[in-house]
Amino acid sequence: MATSLAQPPKRLSLLKLAGPTIVGNLLLSLVHLAAIKIVSALGAEAVTAVIAADRIYMAVQLVIIAITAGTTTMVAYAWGAQTPEEADRAVKLSATLCAAVSLLLCVAIQWLATPLVAIFGLSGDTLQEAATYLKVLIYFNVFFSFLAVISAGLRAAGDAMTPVLIAAVGNVINVALAYALVYGYMGMPSLGILGAAIATGISYMLVAIIFMLLWKRQHLLLKPLPQAFWSVERVRRLVRIAVPAGIEQGIQNFSIISFMWVVSLFGTEAFTAYGIGVNILSVSIVIGVGFAIATATMAGQNLGAGQPEEAEKAAWRNLRIAFVIMAAIGLTIGLNARTIGSFFISDSQVLDYLTALTIMVAIVQPLMAIEFTLGGALRGAGDTKAPAKISFSGFLFGRVLLTGIFFALGLNVYWVYAALIADYVIKCSLYIRTFRRGKWKTAMSAPPKPTTNITATTE
Repeated sequence: MATSLAQPPKRLSLLKLAGPTIVGNLLLSLVHLAAIKIVSALGAEAVTAVIAADRIYMAVQLVIIAITAGTTTMVAYAWGAQTPEEADRAVKLSATLCAAVSLLLCVAIQWLATPLVAIFGLSGDTLQEAATYLKVLIYFNVFFSFLAVISAGLRAAGDAMTPVLIAAVGNVINVALAYALVYGYMGMPSLGILGAAIATGISYMLVAIIFMLLWKRQHLLLKPLPQAFWSVERVRRLVRIAVPAGIEQGIQNFSIISFMWVVSLFGTEAFTAYGIGVNILSVSIVIGVGFAIATATMAGQNLGAGQPEEAEKAAWRNLRIAFVIMAAIGLTIGLNARTIGSFFISDSQVLDYLTALTIMVAIVQPLMAIEFTLGGALRGAGDTKAPAKISFSGFLFGRVLLTGIFFALGLNVYWVYAALIADYVIKCSLYIRTFRRGKWKTAMSAPPKPTTNITATTE
């Protein structure tokens, strides 16, 4: 039955959007924790090498993450305006740009891996293992970039379940292969932490191949259409969203890396505790990420359909729910901080640091709900400049200023950990003020609508 494009899209389900995304991110967090658990038997130095390499790997992904922010906004707008052909063009353009960036990174990291991981104060075998881990993992980056683009596009169109189901397959393969390759089980060679890098890369490759086959055979909500997708206007539109998003990602990654560098000055134990603590707390952070993606989709689709009031209502509604859930989970993790930490590390000094850090970060979980949800709404609307400015403010006045003061005064690392709280207080205050002003509602115009009707399908 033909449906007029003038009709607004059906109301999106928060549970269907956020639920699968939360489950998917939770599985990913558990995979990271499993990797740390697997290599922990090799010693604290091995854990440190993996943490350092993973941190740099995620940092160099900022361009790809920025492009997928543009993918989310453009696909959501196009889907809300009921122009699936424009959504297809956005996905193809994003995938092409991400592939080009990935190939450049594969070359650059072979030269830069060692100096990049060395900023954490690593030396000797630990430095060499971390650099090798990063060099191997980056070879699989082109696969990671494609699965990131197609996953972002599907979620923006309203299908959050398919990326989770496919990624779950990759997660199982990742853990099984990591265990086998690290210790040499099931006839596999014993490769140490290098085996963990290879296992992660292979899982990226397999998931990307599955996505590609389903996409090409038109089994996904987003259908590849025989049409041109490259245009100067479309590239400009994507760049206009991606550049501020990339700046924000750059600020966040520089903030994390510089913070980790300061922590490393207090010794390997403090650094290792920070790396493990961040991974543990990511289990609760994924709740916020799920709400961020769901809110971005709702904001983009409602604005694309010309319904800014619905976009605003959805954001506030999502925030209330996210705040309560993240507060409860943060409280649970905080109260059981030492028990959880002892599962991953037995070193008493590392465990003391880890317990303190976990409690402090658990305190800011409700604040993270504000950052993720309102930040998601702004990005979904195409306003990626505001989150970049807000991230810089939190980084400058929270982490840099306070951390510098604490370090100059000779205070212990617990005070440095506590600077995280100030960072999130600043950012949340700015997010609430920015969102209430409402300028984000006109940050980007919806894509032009075709003059003919298309047949609506129910997914």
